[in-house]
Amino acid sequence: MCADLLTRRINNDARGKAMKTVFRFVILSLAVLVHTDVKAIPAGEDVTGHYILDNGLEVRLIPRQATPLVSTLVLVKTGYAMESMNQRGYSHLLEHLIFSGTDRRGKEEIMKEVEGVGGYINGFTRADYTGYIAVSHRDYSDDLMDLLSDILFNSMIEDTALDEARRVVVEEILKRKSRPGARIDKVFQRLLYPQSPYSHTGLGSESSLSSATKQRLREFYLRTYRPDNMILLMSGSFDEVAALGILERNFGSIRPGGEKGNVPAAPPLTGRHINNLRSGVPDVQVRIGFTGPDPRDDAAGALELLGAFLGGRGGLLAKALESAGMKPRSVGAHLSINGKSSRFIISTSFPGETDPHSALEVILTALPVATRGISPESVIATRERLVFEETVGREKIHYFLMEKAPWAISGAPGQGFSVGRGDHLDADELDKVSRSFLVDKPYVALLVVPEASPKEKRGSTSEPLLRKTLGNGITIIAEERTDSQVFSMHLMTRRRSSLEPEGKGGITDFMHRLLSSGTDERSREEIEDELRKLGVSLSTAGNPLSPFGNFYTSRTYSYIRLECLLDKAENAASLMADVVVSPSFPETEIEDVRKKMLDFVSYRDSRPSSVSSTLLARDLYGGVLASDVLGTADSIGSIIREDLKKLHEQYFTANNIILSILSDLPAAESMELVESLFGVLPEGEPPAAIALPITKEQHVASHKLGKPQGAVAIGSITGEIEREDVPALAVASGILNQRITFNLREKEGLAYSVGASLSSLDGRSLFLLSMGTAPDKIEKARKSIRREIESIRRSNVTQAEINIRVNAIFGRLQMRMLSSINRAYYLGLSARNGLDHTYGEDYRELLMSVTPDDVKSIWTRYLPRKNLVEAIVR
Repeated sequence: MCADLLTRRINNDARGKAMKTVFRFVILSLAVLVHTDVKAIPAGEDVTGHYILDNGLEVRLIPRQATPLVSTLVLVKTGYAMESMNQRGYSHLLEHLIFSGTDRRGKEEIMKEVEGVGGYINGFTRADYTGYIAVSHRDYSDDLMDLLSDILFNSMIEDTALDEARRVVVEEILKRKSRPGARIDKVFQRLLYPQSPYSHTGLGSESSLSSATKQRLREFYLRTYRPDNMILLMSGSFDEVAALGILERNFGSIRPGGEKGNVPAAPPLTGRHINNLRSGVPDVQVRIGFTGPDPRDDAAGALELLGAFLGGRGGLLAKALESAGMKPRSVGAHLSINGKSSRFIISTSFPGETDPHSALEVILTALPVATRGISPESVIATRERLVFEETVGREKIHYFLMEKAPWAISGAPGQGFSVGRGDHLDADELDKVSRSFLVDKPYVALLVVPEASPKEKRGSTSEPLLRKTLGNGITIIAEERTDSQVFSMHLMTRRRSSLEPEGKGGITDFMHRLLSSGTDERSREEIEDELRKLGVSLSTAGNPLSPFGNFYTSRTYSYIRLECLLDKAENAASLMADVVVSPSFPETEIEDVRKKMLDFVSYRDSRPSSVSSTLLARDLYGGVLASDVLGTADSIGSIIREDLKKLHEQYFTANNIILSILSDLPAAESMELVESLFGVLPEGEPPAAIALPITKEQHVASHKLGKPQGAVAIGSITGEIEREDVPALAVASGILNQRITFNLREKEGLAYSVGASLSSLDGRSLFLLSMGTAPDKIEKARKSIRREIESIRRSNVTQAEINIRVNAIFGRLQMRMLSSINRAYYLGLSARNGLDHTYGEDYRELLMSVTPDDVKSIWTRYLPRKNLVEAIVR
């Protein structure tokens, strides 16, 4: 029997390794199989456990014992490229409906069950597949797999749920239309894949969604959601034998017979086509697409590595553009995979006055020259950098699986899972693949320039942790994280906008963006070269143009993030210290950053959610905190080098800095590594406490943007927070958000996105709510928000509801802290806020001590009554 089960192909030159593999899979088979076959299949150069259940479900197991969490990603081989004209948007609509209930669980039961185990579950739709990601503690893997199997194969598609999902998706369509860059993405997708199902995107339209009936979706669902049309990827803390047993129990009995997802390979590009576009994005963009190889071909891996050479600051294309007198803001090059097709894409952005035609000419001219100049040493350095990025990426087990999904769908040998998959490539191979697919080959180019501006138109851890305050006042926290080869260092400031001079709003962000532009010892080019050689990720500011690029940005503090492999820690830390302690603020770089920030401001002021947030902050904080970290066009225009130098002297002082370090080094050794580097910072003045104004009256601010989707932002500062109330505040906030989101979004269909919170900000309670909704729903939404606040204040809560919320809060927190750099962030945040915990098990214990009376007390004392500050954008 075992001989039939184990059908792994073995190379004659690897018999020793193969015999170990056979023995391993015999043990797995005997331990797991009862009545269903689990077959081990060829994996090429792969390093994962790769199996197929008897019903056709393909399984990949990637154990990672450094985390207690397990992440599972199920890929259903159906996506928007497989939809007919009258089915546009069905895959994405069905993704929403999958969570609406089964014959065993209703929608609310699904949500409560996931939250009850501190888990996370979500879905997303791509061209070739629909993905469902689930994360939980390893102790709850069996429970979550039971739920995941149930919703994937037994969902009930009812008319009420369909109507709700359709309303949510329509709001999502409106939100995308409101995003300035959406049109660029849509146009470029059509250019990349002409006359191919890949040419359209997946949301559909209001008309196609209106034609989606219960019967049509049910038929679509039953044809495609079958185990033999799926791939399951699992990563995290598990034993392979036990994991296969769990999957066999929950998925093995599902009958096969689904319609196999199969999209014809996109035809190769022909000719050389240049297209022009004006958009609401403030910078000039040049995007170029070439026909790539079948992802299963060896050339795909070579092009993946080549992208690392060509792209990035200091990459081959950036150097060519700079040599031509241009100032690229970003240069990217990567292989994009869709099924059995691929495209090699070069994406660049420049200041608004750049001539895109000249930039395109420089790039195309540079390609044949650039790849000839790759040295063997740079190949090794780049491979090491990719290994570093892969190693860091594996910490975030859920994102890691999502990143690998296209490779898994393509069926490529190894499917991109092997860290050393590019070790065999050399400079000649890269030059060869460049000439095979890029040099003098057909391409499409999209040249994007900004629209005329309005002015122009008018004319938890148990690992060892140490905390120390040096003599100059700087706080250093070091934690040992075993089984990790990543060295992460996070710098957080205690104050931010309260230190900015009057009339210089945005200067802190301005200063941060200049830190890596040159120091007293290094030029910008030298810094960039050193970062590339070391394989270091150094982030000094967020990216407002990216959906999550400003996730950790705050009005109350700023940060710098560094990640590298452990053996590069000393040099990387020294480099970070240099940019913090001794920036030179070159005049030439100041003007470049000014233009970039003015573009950020322009972009911010075009987005309903950003405008409403800025208006709310202006009226809510009364000038104590900045209305927005980016400032205004006037304040940015007024900043000069002397302003930046003066702020740096006052800002980057020891009393205003908290350093957090995570690595496999002993905590004491990590601390010793950075003490000498940052101990030279001047002491500075201890940051003065700030007092946010209590909200004493109602106030409404309105702004008209004329976008398809509007925004509502509401806030109130309600009083002083008692220190012992902070854990209960977190639980009360989570329940508040869940109730408001469910009622306003799911029940009333008022919005695609809703978020509400109660938090402590510098010792005072802060209520915030944000909503994106259609302009004609705003007044109804405002009334519903007030009704919900008052209803929650009068309502009761059960201990069971609290337990669910505690698990949800802690589970989400643990997901965020999968990466060492994010764990370092939370350690710094705990120290900055003077908390009695470090967001580990100590925090969980505090949350678990919260009672229903505690939550009721929080709502009674801290939820606003009538005094709300509102910002409305239509």
